[in-house]
Amino acid sequence: MNILLVFPRLEHGVTTYRDRGTPFAKLFANPYLSLSQVAACTPPGHHIRIIDENYEPIDFDGEWGLVGITSLTMLSKRAYEIADEFRRRNVKVVMGGYHPTAMPEEAKEHADAVVISEAEEVWADVVRDAERDELKPFYYGTHVNMENMPFPRRELMRFQPLTQGIQTARGCPNACEFCSTTVFLGRALRRRPIPHVVEELKRIPNRIIIFRDASLTLNPNYSMELFRAIAPLKKKWIANGNINLLGKNEKFLRAAKKSGAISWFVGFESINPDSLKEAHKVSNKAEDYEKAIKTVRKYGMGIVGGFIFGFDNDTPDIFDATLDAVMSWEIDAAEFNILTPYPGTPLYDRLDKEGRILSKDWTKYTQAHVVYQPKNMTPRELFEGTRKVLKRFYSPKEMVKRMYGSLMVHKFAPYAFSLPGINIAMHRYYKREFFDARVEDRIPILT
Repeated sequence: MNILLVFPRLEHGVTTYRDRGTPFAKLFANPYLSLSQVAACTPPGHHIRIIDENYEPIDFDGEWGLVGITSLTMLSKRAYEIADEFRRRNVKVVMGGYHPTAMPEEAKEHADAVVISEAEEVWADVVRDAERDELKPFYYGTHVNMENMPFPRRELMRFQPLTQGIQTARGCPNACEFCSTTVFLGRALRRRPIPHVVEELKRIPNRIIIFRDASLTLNPNYSMELFRAIAPLKKKWIANGNINLLGKNEKFLRAAKKSGAISWFVGFESINPDSLKEAHKVSNKAEDYEKAIKTVRKYGMGIVGGFIFGFDNDTPDIFDATLDAVMSWEIDAAEFNILTPYPGTPLYDRLDKEGRILSKDWTKYTQAHVVYQPKNMTPRELFEGTRKVLKRFYSPKEMVKRMYGSLMVHKFAPYAFSLPGINIAMHRYYKREFFDARVEDRIPILT
């Protein structure tokens, strides 16, 4: 049977389908693992094709026996369009991913079957049932045993970006109200055997690796053992990490740097302690941020920070206060996003119950639209306050200052240019999302 796996095109993001064929796509494309991982779990005897619509058009005319489509919330409209077109041609369609897991009944309106949760351990059943024309409406995936996970079929991805991704674990013990990771992957941390990870890394030709774990600091002993094992491979890498450990465990930092760490993405989320408490981000202590950042940079690694505006404890003062703090910390780059209540998260359930969801147009769930009623400011104040922070932080003067500082941290090594590159990419992304777009298109209800 010919099986097609599809990743729908991105309308919003650092790179989108509009960058197809450009050097920018090669440099900054996000190396997704989901479809190549599912492909690896396909029973033998089938021909598999993966199409990422960001880099090539979808082949609707192929002789497909089964089409699988993955979908994030903001991609769901396009995913449904693709599914509807294939079904119009009498091709069986199965959908999965974050959004179909959160909204399975909605997804089922456009598909013959929906996979809920992780697909790897039920995918073989889906394929066999499709062959017999006996697809069930829903397949309930389990949290995969990572020790048995096959290597992703990366060779099926026709477009290969500069970086490549790998995953050492799934799950996150934190229970941040806004985050869909825990909802989809669970709170138990499921780790792969380190020799398995090392062997996969050896097979990846790319020099720069992105660890796609929720955080590489959740189990420090495991991670330090991993660092020792991968150091001989001479890879350079970027990972997510929690600032509470990064700021205090210098032995961990030394091992990370020796193994090839370039930078850490840290979800600071807010400088407001009340907002951190509200979001259940209990590991973060805002008063420790500055010292922790300096500690990480002392060991020659960069920090890319993530901040969210619009928590119930945020007032219009949060924008200037955040900007003043961040500008004094000398971080290497930052994301500033609007709080987005993704379906399936506790945040969505709470705001929906309170009648504060202003739009269920999933295409607007981009972190650059306001889709709910903030508690202590208007939707316009939230959007324009975020834009104000972005205008200053990504001004040419501040970007040049940060980029030079990043190069100094890494002593102008070739891989050090990844951090200035992140600044350029984020500046381009935020210009498109916050400055080229009409404000009215970003706010469902103006108040």
